Amino acid sequence: MENTSLIRLDHVTRRYEEAGVLRTIFEDVSITFARGEFAVLLGRSGSGKSTLLNLIGGIDEPTAGDVFIDGRNITRMGDEERTLFRRLHIGFVFQAFNLIPTLTVRENVVLPLELVGRTAAATSRVRAAELIEQVGLSHRIDAFPDRLSGGEQQRVAIARALINNPLVVLADEPTGNLDTDTGARVLDLLDTLTRKAGRNLVMVTHSEEVVGVADRVMRLKDGKII
Repeated sequence: MENTSLIRLDHVTRRYEEAGVLRTIFEDVSITFARGEFAVLLGRSGSGKSTLLNLIGGIDEPTAGDVFIDGRNITRMGDEERTLFRRLHIGFVFQAFNLIPTLTVRENVVLPLELVGRTAAATSRVRAAELIEQVGLSHRIDAFPDRLSGGEQQRVAIARALINNPLVVLADEPTGNLDTDTGARVLDLLDTLTRKAGRNLVMVTHSEEVVGVADRVMRLKDGKII
């Protein structure tokens, strides 16, 4: 039988020490995400939703347990192997956009390809131009981030997240810095370019507005998924 699970957390616990006090973010969490699923993690600030996203993305490591992406245990990878896996297979969209201010729209989008040396320069530029067109910014392709609105910057960030054709896109409060109308358009764009294209989208947010769009909604409270 074909395995329909793309992401799996197996008895994951995350603790850290703060001012001499051991704090448990969550404990013994096991969860799977089906291929092509749009899943939303809801919770108040400090509930651990961003930490969980970072564990899925291989940015953070669990105190205990394992994280699997497409059958591969990223928890057991070395730092270099996990970094390369993340660059090749996982796209990130952040609340703060995180664009490089000295790079143009095209250069920001191409950057992940250059970091892994994945394609020739000409091919990279073509791929970037295609994605920039998909997010509706062809007319801004040579602009610098400070010339873009917040919504435009987030659309560039989405294109950048997709440039490596990732298995998974992780979005951390992607509409948090946007007004309601712009946030709704960005959410629709993310949905179209990820789930509807067969990719997984896992989003963390405190906004209830995405509930009606997602395939599944999970809530984090007191270190548990409810």
